[in-house]
Amino acid sequence: MDQLTTAIILQAVGIALLVLEIFIPSHGVLSLTGLGCLIAGLYAAFGVSATAGYVSFFIALLLVPAIAVTAVKVFHRTPFGRLISPPNPRLTQADTSVDVADIQPLVGSVGRTITPLRPVGTCEFDGRRVECVAEMGLIEAHEPVRAVRIDGRELVVALCKEE
Repeated sequence: MDQLTTAIILQAVGIALLVLEIFIPSHGVLSLTGLGCLIAGLYAAFGVSATAGYVSFFIALLLVPAIAVTAVKVFHRTPFGRLISPPNPRLTQADTSVDVADIQPLVGSVGRTITPLRPVGTCEFDGRRVECVAEMGLIEAHEPVRAVRIDGRELVVALCKEE
């Protein structure tokens, strides 16, 4: 086997190992082996001639980043990628918003902040936790607040001194 054939085979094996890393998680072993094969292939190609070496170098220079970008874009679709990072759940309008009729009775009532309102946080009114917006400024946790109004779909609260 001549040196040019060896260079082509080493580079093909290196690229194949890099592609295989996308689908078989080896914690970088396949990637390092693939990069080692690419470097050995480049060395062998430069041993043939400078032209063959430069052509191999520019081919590798184009393929390695293309494979890396493809790996990032394709990994989450592989079986192993789906195990590591499952797809996000599909949220409906009911999941992401509060029905105004449910929080309307809270207007005028006094509750307590559970988290700091900076300006959004969680308050508790009669044992019910509700996401609220501070009317003005920041309100620290465990402070008494009064539900002032509903703005859009958010309950607006203000700091009060009475409990």
